[in-house]
Amino acid sequence: MNSSNLGKKILYLVGGENNILSITHCATRLRMRLSDEKLASQNKTEIEDLSGVISVVEKAGQFQVVIGPSVPTIYDELIENTSLNKETDKETSNDSTSDNTNWFLKVMDVVAGIFTPLLPLLAGSGVFRGLVLLATQFKWLSTTSDTYYILTVASTAVFYFLPILLAITSAEKFKVNKYVAAAIMGSLIMPQFTSMMGSHGNGVIVHFLGIPIVLMTYTSTVIPAILSIWCLSYLEKYLKKWIPENLQLLFVPLISLFLMVPLTAGIFGPFGVYVGEGISSIINWLINSNGWIAGAFIGGIWNIFVIFGLQWAVNPVMINNISRLGFDYIVPLTAAANFGMAGATLGTFLRTHDSKMKAYSMSALLSILFAGITEPSIYGIGIRYKRPLIGAVAGGAVGGAFIGGLHVKAFAFVFGGLTTLPAFVGSTFVYYVIGLTICFIVGCLVTSIIGINEKEVEAKEKIINTLNENNKTIDNEVILQPIDGTVEDIATAKDPAFSSGSMGEGMVIRPSDGNVYAPFDGNITMLFKTGHAIGITSNKGTQIMIHIGIDTVKLNGDGFKTYVKQGDNVTSGQKLISFDMDTITKAGYDLSTFVIVTNTDDYKDVRLLNTNMCKHGEKILTVSI
Repeated sequence: MNSSNLGKKILYLVGGENNILSITHCATRLRMRLSDEKLASQNKTEIEDLSGVISVVEKAGQFQVVIGPSVPTIYDELIENTSLNKETDKETSNDSTSDNTNWFLKVMDVVAGIFTPLLPLLAGSGVFRGLVLLATQFKWLSTTSDTYYILTVASTAVFYFLPILLAITSAEKFKVNKYVAAAIMGSLIMPQFTSMMGSHGNGVIVHFLGIPIVLMTYTSTVIPAILSIWCLSYLEKYLKKWIPENLQLLFVPLISLFLMVPLTAGIFGPFGVYVGEGISSIINWLINSNGWIAGAFIGGIWNIFVIFGLQWAVNPVMINNISRLGFDYIVPLTAAANFGMAGATLGTFLRTHDSKMKAYSMSALLSILFAGITEPSIYGIGIRYKRPLIGAVAGGAVGGAFIGGLHVKAFAFVFGGLTTLPAFVGSTFVYYVIGLTICFIVGCLVTSIIGINEKEVEAKEKIINTLNENNKTIDNEVILQPIDGTVEDIATAKDPAFSSGSMGEGMVIRPSDGNVYAPFDGNITMLFKTGHAIGITSNKGTQIMIHIGIDTVKLNGDGFKTYVKQGDNVTSGQKLISFDMDTITKAGYDLSTFVIVTNTDDYKDVRLLNTNMCKHGEKILTVSI
């Protein structure tokens, strides 16, 4: 495997697609819920050692792989040629797994899934709006010109139609028809609906079939859409349960619209609006009461929030404030935390004597300054050395106090960085720039003064690496054929996940017998419950995966029998698995068996010795360093 196939490496190390109950990603992390968490946990160190992975976080039933801004690409690589996709969620049929998950973490997962797809659009529109405002302040653009109006609608449309966009992403998360969801919220911002309020605004009472409904303005709202589509998910499941399948195409959307539009207008909508306004009022009251303390607290603790993924509890509040009020006080404070971390990262660059860390810290610094992404710094520097995190907290707190005390406003939801400065253009823009400068300087100075304790950290890592090397020595090795059958080059595989070489070099065997034997002395490092695949690491460090058949995971173990368990030590020629060839072929599955050297990158050469009919126990592959 090479670095361009990071997604497939992660997929293998977390236990394969059959071990993934659900998978999604946010701006910087892969987020997975796994059937067997121990399977992935035992490979945590190997995952963190992969080039491109920053860290692994395990929290209350969720396995998170922190990657950084390139996470969408890695996510696509991971799900490619698998049954996984953006709507994969096996948890709905696995109540035992969901019951063990902390409810707060489940809510955070839902919020992340709803808002993550919209973050690029919200950030881009926010910066776009800031540039328009900047052009008007410098008198480059007249506020009465046609150009101004066109640019204004282009940059603010996302906020006007936010309920519809949230309805779509909520529908994807809650697994309901997203077009019906969009129609429900779209109906509440149609001119015919808003015209019923006349000039009175929110609070006008109308009647639907004699039932009073309090009218509200739903443009730019956040909570009503999420509540409405969440309720739609239960209604749709109920309707599909009772309506015959051949009638669902017509009657499920019809009944959904008939019930959900008035229910949203009369119950979920007003409730959501009042909740959103209440939260905004409380936050703004706190900032206005004592912005210095609030700013210091939020600016100082925000990076800690990011470590545990708690920022998703606050992000909807910021988005709601900007949509409803046109500005927000919290966004500038999150930027303060970013620049505190940036300063600490520069301090690390100045204090480290490791050339690799200098290169990494500079890359992480640029990630903050130009993309507003702090995870590479937080996990690669802050958590590793500890002391830079102290510098980041200090910088964010001091600069955050200044920003909060002077009531700096953001006019768009963006990640704080140099490229998003236009989103803060306004009467408090100068204070914002000064505040960020304070954060950066304090973070850098504190880190430079207290140091990064580099020698101690490196000594501990050296000990750990030495222990790992002692337990896993890579050497030249001959691999024996594990199954009787005809051997072919891996490039001839019918499964592109294997034929592409993305999983590693190896071979395909067309079995003539349904028994699998150990190809060397070693340890069972992975064994699927279904028995269709097994991972073995030799005493010399070669890692082999044997995958029996194509898509045979769907048999759920039918036709397979295992003779070992994960963690067992095995000897060359020991029987590992048997499979009923007739059962598998009658079920319509290809028996092609793949033998892959999954740590191919550790070797200079992986060579196939024969492509004829061979018996198990014969020399078939060599690996050399």
